[in-house]
Amino acid sequence: MAIAAKISSAELTAQVSSRFDGAFLEARLINAPGTAYTPGTTDDPSFLTFEVTPGTSGYERQVIYYNTGSISGYSDAGVALDTRATVFAHDGSGSPIDFSHVALVWSTGNVATVSDALVAPSAAVNGSYTNIPIDSTDGSGAGMTVDLSVINAGASTTDYAITVASAGRGYANAEVLTILEGTLAGLGIVSAGAGNLTFSVSGVSTQANADQVLAVAQTSAAVSLSGGNEAAFYWNLKQFGFYSVA
Repeated sequence: MAIAAKISSAELTAQVSSRFDGAFLEARLINAPGTAYTPGTTDDPSFLTFEVTPGTSGYERQVIYYNTGSISGYSDAGVALDTRATVFAHDGSGSPIDFSHVALVWSTGNVATVSDALVAPSAAVNGSYTNIPIDSTDGSGAGMTVDLSVINAGASTTDYAITVASAGRGYANAEVLTILEGTLAGLGIVSAGAGNLTFSVSGVSTQANADQVLAVAQTSAAVSLSGGNEAAFYWNLKQFGFYSVA
């Protein structure tokens, strides 16, 4: 006699929460035309060696994040996560970004918190500034941006409030980060000669399953991104209750 079984909605929600609440993932572009990715068969580390080299014509891995608010209620026999978008932008240079797949990979070294300013410009314009890129690091992290608030005309290091805007990837605690005077001046935050802004990473998210592949989507044909154009991918992840009639 065949017996059907389903995982309860409460159990399925708990599984999704355990796996995704507080998790970071990276979308990576893979250039392996003619290669079919088969979960459980394709060797993931070998497949990921075909990633477009970061920095090529503006290519950088895109990081997405899920928390408790990202997890929807149980419906249609499953629990879904909020849609996340990853956008890859060509920088307008002469070389294209060629790819055939996009892979979603578990990330690590994603910055949660940063220190107060260690070194600050001698003066700055009061205000709030968003999504400022990091110019240099003494470690290997990449892709982080910060929001900055300045008070009291930036007269001391305590007048600079720095918070994480985009978590980036591959950072370590105590990694020292610098936003150069030129970047700050270009945003109208400081004048020439004011100096750089330096701070450090004070908290990162680490994951034991870093660099493991969660999902891969293959494009219908090889893509060559050029001329400052963008490629956008929307991730709609949903976990269904297992159903068996064996």
